[in-house]
Amino acid sequence: MKTICKRTCSLLLALLLLLAALPVSAAQTALPLLHAEGERIVDDSGAQVILRGTNFGGWGIMEDWFCPYTNPAGEEGVYQKLVERFGQEATHSLFQTYRSNWITPVDYENVAALGMNVVRLPFWYRNLQSDDNGTWYRTETGEIDFSELDAVVELCKANGLYLILDLHGLPGYQNDYDHCGQSKSMSLFDATPQGERYRAVVIDFWTELAKHYAGETTIAMYDLMNEPLGTNITRDSSFQQTFWDLSNDLYKAVRAVDPDHIICMEAIWDPSAIAGPDVYGWENIVYQEHLYDISNPSILHKVNEIRNAGYNAPFYIGEFYPRGLTTFGYMLSLFNDRELSWTTWTYKGAGPSADISPWFLYGSSTIEKIDYENDSYETLLQKFGAVLRTDGGQFHRTTFADYVANFTDGFVDRASLMSFGLLDTAGTSAQRSGMMREKLGAIKTTILDWLRKLRTGDLL
Repeated sequence: MKTICKRTCSLLLALLLLLAALPVSAAQTALPLLHAEGERIVDDSGAQVILRGTNFGGWGIMEDWFCPYTNPAGEEGVYQKLVERFGQEATHSLFQTYRSNWITPVDYENVAALGMNVVRLPFWYRNLQSDDNGTWYRTETGEIDFSELDAVVELCKANGLYLILDLHGLPGYQNDYDHCGQSKSMSLFDATPQGERYRAVVIDFWTELAKHYAGETTIAMYDLMNEPLGTNITRDSSFQQTFWDLSNDLYKAVRAVDPDHIICMEAIWDPSAIAGPDVYGWENIVYQEHLYDISNPSILHKVNEIRNAGYNAPFYIGEFYPRGLTTFGYMLSLFNDRELSWTTWTYKGAGPSADISPWFLYGSSTIEKIDYENDSYETLLQKFGAVLRTDGGQFHRTTFADYVANFTDGFVDRASLMSFGLLDTAGTSAQRSGMMREKLGAIKTTILDWLRKLRTGDLL
């Protein structure tokens, strides 16, 4: 028996040595580190890199309109109720199960197969910390547990994809909307001891994250705060200076431990929403905007604002969707024509008509939502289990996935640009008619969701 074991071990060792000696495939070769050079994103050879991809929305922080739970106020209330019922560790484990099924290796392969080269990963602090006081989840050896994010990095690397780390929900909440974790709860920018404490926790959060990923070339940039301040103009104006100063504090904290990665500053609705690079002396930064306008002329106006901002820095469209009369063909052609990087919102969704919605590349209308107040832990595990996998039988590729693939190589539909989207010649006629049909259905779904949130008071 000992001889057999020795032979087996010898064979395994020989196999491992053989695998280690094999050439690494092109997809697994380390991607070059990106940096900002004037208005372009370039690699270490100076070649321009335009990032075109999608968001893995719902992975690190859920929104109930396209994720398997119901609470229009945000995930925080669901999380706290589950902690009350099952305890902190069991709840953390439950959401880890969810994340491991919502996005799996096949999803990275799907993104790469569409010709995309980047994933933006929205997550919130509760993926890594158990409370808003900065208490990290740690490994048995006492180190901060970055294992889930590390796995994402490796899967991106294996598929030739860059990764944008997007802190979508911050301690203290950076806007008043449910997609940061809890609606109407923004206190990150308050001029109070609590506000100061939240800001200190956020600075420590990014310090540790940047320290951990310094030198990791798969990461394209650090996206510090998703949609800070939101769109509430009254609150925006009163908190703007605090937001700018916090952005600078975060910039300095990241630069102290990672001098090389791009830092992404979210202007969101227009360039003036955040300081220009000269105000604080920022370098190697990218500005991000989100475009959800209702007409093609308004999209053109926003893109012209970007061109005329005079920031001498790259701009990136982190989220977009053609609301109202706006069209995908026009938006994507305009982005490509102006050499703007972009990521669609979002990769997959579960909800009414999600399987035929251009909000998603993959969707399901049959996923059962959890009842977080009454479902047993075993039932919750099942609902957050393999049924959520894109290849689990309930998710379907949308027409939009096929349509957007026409643009991932930089294609510009000149007919769409010249006609302001009235004439779309991109893709097949079946794709174009399918997109029109799916968009009409998505408009209906969006209106119903707005009405629901108006009734509950969660739409400002």
